[in-house]
Amino acid sequence: MVTFAALRFAEDANICDRTYWYESGFPLRAGERVLAPVGVHDRLQRAVVERVFEAEAKDAPYDLRFLKRIAAKDGARLLRTGGEAFLELGGVRYDEKHYTRFGRVLIGKTASAQARGALAGYGVSAYYTAEEDGLAEILRALASERGCALIYGAEADMAGAFLLRNAGVTEVRFPAGMAGGAAPDRGHGALVFPPVELTEGELARLRQKLR
Repeated sequence: MVTFAALRFAEDANICDRTYWYESGFPLRAGERVLAPVGVHDRLQRAVVERVFEAEAKDAPYDLRFLKRIAAKDGARLLRTGGEAFLELGGVRYDEKHYTRFGRVLIGKTASAQARGALAGYGVSAYYTAEEDGLAEILRALASERGCALIYGAEADMAGAFLLRNAGVTEVRFPAGMAGGAAPDRGHGALVFPPVELTEGELARLRQKLR
């Protein structure tokens, strides 16, 4: 059986007048909020589930060739595996209607061998240690990384905060605890990052990685 959901993107005036069918890889209920790809660039937007329909693929409510897949339930999330918790940087709002992509960057405190085995199933293919690799080198590597990456260590929050800020996320929308990774500017309360020498091209690629 396949779970299909009719979604309404109420926050987008251009498409809010009708519902759109999507496929879901997890159970859903009417009334729940989810994040799903929209448009030719598949940017994530928030929608409300108006109807759930479970059926065989042959009985899909719409042509399967054109159905997109729901990314996740609304909001950034914790991925718990191998006795550890990892913060997914996806699902964070960066403008009036768009949210950062899932499966691009995770952050955590440690990365045991047991956890790595499970994370490989999630799609993680690169690991960076914040203290050993350094913020600039991690960001430079991520700008060229095509798969999902995990940044771990005591300073991983700082790298995550930099990535979200670069993607256009305001600090008030950072996941809980994320702001602790960078020092606040005493005069303004804003986050201040150590100097990072990246080219405009590298910053643009990092931005698009999450957007």
